[in-house]
Amino acid sequence: MASPVSVAPRVFAACPSPQLRNRRSLKTRCARRGGVRASGASSSDADGDGAAGIVPLGSLVLVVGATGGVGQLAVAKLLEAGYSVRAAARNEARAKEVFGDFRNDGRLEIVTCDLRDKSAIESSRLTTNVAAVVCALGTTAFPSARWKDGNGPEATDFVSVKNLVECTAASQKDGDEKTIKRFVLISSVGVDRTDKMPFLLLNLGGVLRFKKKGEDVLKWSNVPYTILRPGRLTDGPYTSYDINTLLKATSDTKRSVTIQKGDELLPQETSRIVVADAVVASLRNTDAIGNAYVLATEQGAGPGNDQEKWDFIFGNAR
Repeated sequence: MASPVSVAPRVFAACPSPQLRNRRSLKTRCARRGGVRASGASSSDADGDGAAGIVPLGSLVLVVGATGGVGQLAVAKLLEAGYSVRAAARNEARAKEVFGDFRNDGRLEIVTCDLRDKSAIESSRLTTNVAAVVCALGTTAFPSARWKDGNGPEATDFVSVKNLVECTAASQKDGDEKTIKRFVLISSVGVDRTDKMPFLLLNLGGVLRFKKKGEDVLKWSNVPYTILRPGRLTDGPYTSYDINTLLKATSDTKRSVTIQKGDELLPQETSRIVVADAVVASLRNTDAIGNAYVLATEQGAGPGNDQEKWDFIFGNAR
């Protein structure tokens, strides 16, 4: 692999990315309703919970891939922040093991669904009445036991994501207050650089190619989106823990966050805990709408669950 790039903490370098047709329409629509602010102000503070694109605390958020390394942390942090969560997993027993006794809390609903089957998503009404969707699906880059039974990159990172996006778009209703306000997709660094090292090697099994295809479906869906592209994931995955244990998870001292739009940054690593924090913070930030960010973590204090700090980070990303 190529030598890792050293990234200075809290440096927001310019990184041009292709302009998408629907990105302008999303931003314009939000601006007309007062949802987009000038960089430097706090979007969540300036706009309030009623602003376009902001997912109000207390709303129902769907998390798919809920028992995975990032998914289980996202569920925990969403509940901690004050959201209700519908956690989707294929293995109900596994979900109950991960979330422990907290599954009896009225704010957490566990639903079993195989996203590879679009009709299963429709029949389970998975996206009904949710204000946001968080997609934390993923598999290994190279053939492993996780690829068994049709769980390879194409089925996981493209087919399942495509089915979920299409069902989410179908749930949208113009003028309905319950319209889904955000779809947060956790993807990967390198999706636009599969012809360069080290991503050329990482894509030998097609994982980056199919993640990119999943991103493209979302970008052209007209659903307001935020895409997070972490590097090599650290911290966890946490297994056989209840949700209270997940909330106590720490990322040592590597919590300083650097983000950059597009796909030029090469992070040494990215903490799963920080990715989950970014998911929650993005729901209450309008700058994140219609953008894809590479996300890196390194030595130093980070934003944690401080919304104002995340607003600054999203608002100043270039």
